Amino acid sequence: MTNQALLDELTAMTCDLVAMPSTADKPDQLRATIDYAEGYMRDIPGLYLHRGEYKEKPYLIATLHQTKTPTIMLNAHLDVVPGYAEQFHPRIENGRIYGRATQDMKGSGAVLLRLLKDLAALPSPPNVGFMFVTDEEIGGEDGTGYLLRQGWRCEFFLAAEPTDLEICYSHKGPLWVEVHLDGEPAHGSRPWDGTNAIVTMREGLVALEQRYPTPREAVWRTTAVPTVINGGDANNRLPKHLALTLDVRRVPEEPLEDVMESLKSCFPAGDVRLIASGPPLATDPQDATVQKLAQVITAVTGQKAGFFQEHFATDARFYSDVGIPSVCVGPIGAGLHSDNEWVEIASLGTLYDILWQFTNAC
Repeated sequence: MTNQALLDELTAMTCDLVAMPSTADKPDQLRATIDYAEGYMRDIPGLYLHRGEYKEKPYLIATLHQTKTPTIMLNAHLDVVPGYAEQFHPRIENGRIYGRATQDMKGSGAVLLRLLKDLAALPSPPNVGFMFVTDEEIGGEDGTGYLLRQGWRCEFFLAAEPTDLEICYSHKGPLWVEVHLDGEPAHGSRPWDGTNAIVTMREGLVALEQRYPTPREAVWRTTAVPTVINGGDANNRLPKHLALTLDVRRVPEEPLEDVMESLKSCFPAGDVRLIASGPPLATDPQDATVQKLAQVITAVTGQKAGFFQEHFATDARFYSDVGIPSVCVGPIGAGLHSDNEWVEIASLGTLYDILWQFTNAC
């Protein structure tokens, strides 16, 4: 169904959305993105709209049937990570749209908006829901996670995260862990009079590197990366306290309890605290609906659908965690969260075609 008029509209909507600096610290801009989506939907007959806000994070759900349990739920987040001013002035070059969140994932948001409009025009629309949220970049608990807790369910969940039109069926679960170590202060010239928490922490970091070696390339195993360390209050005094933050990414094959026990064994003298965690995405790639999606991708693109596992987290994990098959499929692009983020315009049209055929086949 892709034609130039469709690509022009998807490009225009993507640029409109990118121009809104919808970061977590700007609730007015988060609302502006939802206002935009609601405004687009307002004159579309046959839609059931559900708008709300939780902890200053607005959301909007549109369904084609009057239900909280559509067969398929399509998801896009309209919040973004921070960027400098120029990144919110999108530019078009060589078939690409450059700017903050073009790839992650306002281009996909534009695709879902146009898709719901066209599906709603069918004499017998499929039972599809569209979920637009605004807190994925800061964890998703108050957006997709909240809506799941409020009873919004489905038989199949698809987040239109950027995947280069391949199927992401699994990704790691995020954990943030703090390690607290106490020392015995002493004068820096007389270290034998005290216990240096930095030295003790160093020993733990050596053990951590042995248990979870820092990868030099992409690898499918749990990683634990030190990201923040604080301690000490004087140049000539052994620190009384030291705090370390770890960014842990857990593969579905390794239970959370096992990861925490491993971390505690690395820092036996420390207080190891789980600050926050999220489940991994774990969907069987042989699931019947996943395979139907793969068949559609192959038919639309002319190439065998690709499957892969990702290292960062997405909102798809919330639905996967309650046993609902969930995947990510999105457009072609590069540079997410970087200074040179872009999305390929043609792939937005291809994504539209994939989702059109998929939703009509289910």
